Amino acid sequence: MNSIKKMAKLRVRLKGFVKPSTKSQVEGFLEPGNYIVEDYLKNQPPDDNTDYALVQAPALGAGDTWICTRWKNQHYADIVELPKKLEVKRRRFDNEDLAVREAALIDRLGTFEDFTYDPDEARYPYKLPGVHLPKAPPRYNNCCTFVEALLVRAWADEYKRRFRWSSNRHGQMMIFSNDDFFSPVTAVVEQKMAIAVQNPDTPPHPWTLIQGWRRQWRSGHTFLIVDHHKPTDRVLTLESNSYYKLNGVGFRAIGNLRDLEDHPPANWWDIKDLWTWERVCSTYRYRQQALLKVKDRKWSSL
Repeated sequence: MNSIKKMAKLRVRLKGFVKPSTKSQVEGFLEPGNYIVEDYLKNQPPDDNTDYALVQAPALGAGDTWICTRWKNQHYADIVELPKKLEVKRRRFDNEDLAVREAALIDRLGTFEDFTYDPDEARYPYKLPGVHLPKAPPRYNNCCTFVEALLVRAWADEYKRRFRWSSNRHGQMMIFSNDDFFSPVTAVVEQKMAIAVQNPDTPPHPWTLIQGWRRQWRSGHTFLIVDHHKPTDRVLTLESNSYYKLNGVGFRAIGNLRDLEDHPPANWWDIKDLWTWERVCSTYRYRQQALLKVKDRKWSSL
């Protein structure tokens, strides 16, 4: 196994194989893009003119898969060393205009406890200013409606008449337009609730909104990262989902809020099933993020 981590930059759509051989079982297809390399084998049989890479591919369900990166003079992917990990200084928003207290977000999470996930029949637990939206019951939501309801109600209650929401902003949170596939990020930045992050690979700041796509404009997901534990690279993800031990709102790979007394477990970063930021990046290969202006933070214990 290679000690220096590498990245495979796929030029074309490639098959993923169970073993480093094009004669082995096919696990699926990987779209062009960047993938973390776990192992790299050069000049392999039968003719010593073939290179293979074992890459992280959570979307296939197998965790990783082998791809053929070169055959003779045909290169299907470029193998490069990963850049040094990007550092991000934790920004404080104590004196920032339009920053909300973390408690304003946490105090509203209880209203989502008995919601379950439904991508098509999503409802809101309360009215949002400036828009007419379907309210519960039934108590269903999805990733977009959860994030919008939580953030907008918190900001509206904190800033009253200074905060305005609209049907246009709602449409951005729902990604109604094909002109901007990262419009939830655009909405919170334009609304001055957040600051845009230029490099999508930057490790997330506490209370970061992510809009990610597993494939180019397919299998999208809107979610929040409450915090990032740098030593383990694990992230505390708050979202509405029907996977990863969730059916409704909760922490990915931990469980629903209704079973956790509305707070993350102590030392959550020691939970081995938690996703790392590296895994988030390799799964949602098309993504953008924004740092939400949240002050007085202590919920994550970091």
